[in-house]
Amino acid sequence: MTTERRAETAAERDAIWERRLDAPHDVWAVFLQARTRDPHVHVGDVHAPDAEMALVVAKENYTRRDPCVNLWVVRADEIHATTASAVHMFDSATDKSYRFGGSYRKQQQVYGSAWRLSHRDEDQ
Repeated sequence: MTTERRAETAAERDAIWERRLDAPHDVWAVFLQARTRDPHVHVGDVHAPDAEMALVVAKENYTRRDPCVNLWVVRADEIHATTASAVHMFDSATDKSYRFGGSYRKQQQVYGSAWRLSHRDEDQ
């Protein structure tokens, strides 16, 4: 009975692939866009009671020295993430090495020269 229960909990644990971040309700994640065509980048967190105050605090903390054209704030406890046990979902299903730059012949030249260099070092 106990082993069945353990198996069920392990299966349930594997089935859970997403979780909500554990953060206090007043923590806001701040994302900054430096230039118009740049992506928003997470720069830090601020504590604020609402979104408007979070934007004001974020502006004061993160835009004084660095360029900024736009800010986003997101309540940190509303951010969902994958769990550590779900790392297998990011594995590639098939070999996609053909997507890398260079042709097969060029790759073989690179691998061959690396092999020759490594053996040359051993000879010296």
